[in-house]
Amino acid sequence: MKRREFIKKSAFGAVGGAAAATTLSTPALSKGKKQWIAVSAFGKAGLLGQALNEFAKFVKSASDARLSIKIYHAGELVKPFEAVDAVQSGTAQMGFGAPYYWAGKSSSISFVAAMPYGLTAQEQNAWCYYGGGIEAADKHAYNPLGLKFLPLGNTGNQMGGWYKKEINTVADLKGLKFRMPGLGGEILKSFGTNVVLLPGSEVLPALTTGAIDGTEWIGPAPDMGKGLYKVVKNYYYPGWHEPATILDGFFDLKEWEKLDDDLKQVILRGAAATNMFILSKFQAINNSALQKLVNDHGVKLLKYSDELVKAIGERATTVLPEVASRSKDGKVLFNHIIEFRRTMLDWSKYSEAEFLAARVAANFKSV
Repeated sequence: MKRREFIKKSAFGAVGGAAAATTLSTPALSKGKKQWIAVSAFGKAGLLGQALNEFAKFVKSASDARLSIKIYHAGELVKPFEAVDAVQSGTAQMGFGAPYYWAGKSSSISFVAAMPYGLTAQEQNAWCYYGGGIEAADKHAYNPLGLKFLPLGNTGNQMGGWYKKEINTVADLKGLKFRMPGLGGEILKSFGTNVVLLPGSEVLPALTTGAIDGTEWIGPAPDMGKGLYKVVKNYYYPGWHEPATILDGFFDLKEWEKLDDDLKQVILRGAAATNMFILSKFQAINNSALQKLVNDHGVKLLKYSDELVKAIGERATTVLPEVASRSKDGKVLFNHIIEFRRTMLDWSKYSEAEFLAARVAANFKSV
């Protein structure tokens, strides 16, 4: 398929595996061709690793091989949480992860990933593509780090997490050793929770040894794939902390600016397709995984009490502004998202929320 036709269609075929990266190379220009190195915070197996491979295949095909991207998944070149360091140092030209993984680099960047009681996946995409979100994230989080940001996936609604014991009141949160990154973790800290940040590869071992009492990960399909049900059985909803989570593709800003405009378009369209692909795939596989967890693996599906959800929500309205106020960029980015959220509330109420409540009335059966 020719480059122009590929760009016009900008869609992926079936996801397949890719050969593991075996050699390290730097950006190379040979007969007008360039190779980038990409490092990921996620493993090769599973949806996120496969999707990153597909993104690289798209870029190479759509650019007529003028730009190729060599993928190193988590641990193959650098540790999961060292992806930004690798790009900043010039070891890599692209990284893939979740914005809150880089909170140690930026006091504002976690707001790009997800905000407790914030935006749904549809609303996040609207913010990014039509609400100035990409530009705001660049200006107030990524560009100061020497990076260019693009959404490269979304988890959609997440689950509340796995706990060794039942959680009924805010008192049960005190002293709990719980893995939760991002702004949700900041809120739990205010209740006396010992919040731990771990990469995905370390979550199950930490649960098994008792280093943590519970964890959130993503949702039923990836949680089942990680085997969390083998250690704990109490699985809570809703995911108040991450109503949806943007996964970030980030690029060395100087290398990005060197690209011809048509190569930038290839990356922009490939990233948008990857974003939609990951979100859609999670939506497609989570329900069947949830049924297996409950019916085959004895998982207890539990709802957070109204008391707990209300208390955490009220605390969010004080903790999040405080976190945002730690920097000028944090304030601007927080206000940008809050204002966009305000514009979404009425329409979401009259459309999605009311429809979902009404949908139960139509109990269709197969014919």
